[in-house]
Amino acid sequence: MTFKSDALFPGPLLDGAERYAREVTQSTPDASIIGEIGWNGTLLAEEHGGFGGTIHDLASIVEGMAARAVNLPILTRCGIVPAILNALPSNEHGELRNQFASAAACIEWGGPLSRQEGPQIPRLHRAESSDWTMTGTLAPVELGPECTHVMFAGLDAGSDETSIILVEASRVGSLQASHLSVEGRKMSAIPLSALQLTDADILAKGAVADHALTSAWRTAQALISADIVCTMNYALAETIAYLSQRKQFGQALAQFQVLRHDVAKLYVSFENCKGLLMSTMRLLVDKDQAGTGEAQAAFDLLGLYVREQAVEFAQGVIQLHGGMGMTRETLAARQATRLIALAFRFGDAYSHTKALQSFQGANAK
Repeated sequence: MTFKSDALFPGPLLDGAERYAREVTQSTPDASIIGEIGWNGTLLAEEHGGFGGTIHDLASIVEGMAARAVNLPILTRCGIVPAILNALPSNEHGELRNQFASAAACIEWGGPLSRQEGPQIPRLHRAESSDWTMTGTLAPVELGPECTHVMFAGLDAGSDETSIILVEASRVGSLQASHLSVEGRKMSAIPLSALQLTDADILAKGAVADHALTSAWRTAQALISADIVCTMNYALAETIAYLSQRKQFGQALAQFQVLRHDVAKLYVSFENCKGLLMSTMRLLVDKDQAGTGEAQAAFDLLGLYVREQAVEFAQGVIQLHGGMGMTRETLAARQATRLIALAFRFGDAYSHTKALQSFQGANAK
């Protein structure tokens, strides 16, 4: 029983990310490396000071982290925030884009990206002073000491209009209540009732904000799915290596037929997810298809299928390790935990199912 975990997104970005991941596996990774290396500018357009890379370039970095199950906020700081900045009018926020591209500003995204996610988007209320107040809680937020700003979405309590808000981290940092996620990431929940906003804090609203959030949501679904599929790839190789080395009754576990069948199921799941991922990611670069309802449904289908498979795959890896997958020190445990956590980031199987049902209902009329 052999399997080689060939790279899904090969290239120099993958090589560099893998080297970094190997060096920090036994210690806590420092999120400031994102700005130091320049990963945050991967997707940012060249005219805005970035590298103008594609989603496949950023997926290479994601794959490098997945290879050793290293947790860094690549998704939010290198995917979601640049996707929003790219989608805003090109003649606006030039200074902000330059600061972000040069890492002078470290912007972290907080809270949901879409109304279809479980957590409620915070609400904006117009105060008598003509400024804004907020209700709700911003969660989860990976607000590290290197963060200078927090970006999040809000809904106008009166008009239900969408807004994208950017505030300095110092204005919300004292409000946060931190906790460790299942992956061991330090996450925060920030109550917003004490936050006062002005019109200058609102980057975009209405149709512009909706367009930017849709772009960011699709980018997030593609990167989460890429992370899941890449983690599956390396977890499968790790599992087969374990079964080939571990012996029982004088022979390797890899020789037992029932275990070989379980490994075959993991392989089929990985290949199916990989095929769906690659076909769906093409929609992010196909300008003719990017804005269609069919494209939105395709990302919901991707999110639904890959997230469901991620949980089952993680359970299979733990089972094939004979329960050893519950030991955090093993790479297999970190990979399984990563798969389960990713299945619930920026949506879950239920939210994607509801969206697909709405799409089918609208097209049946």
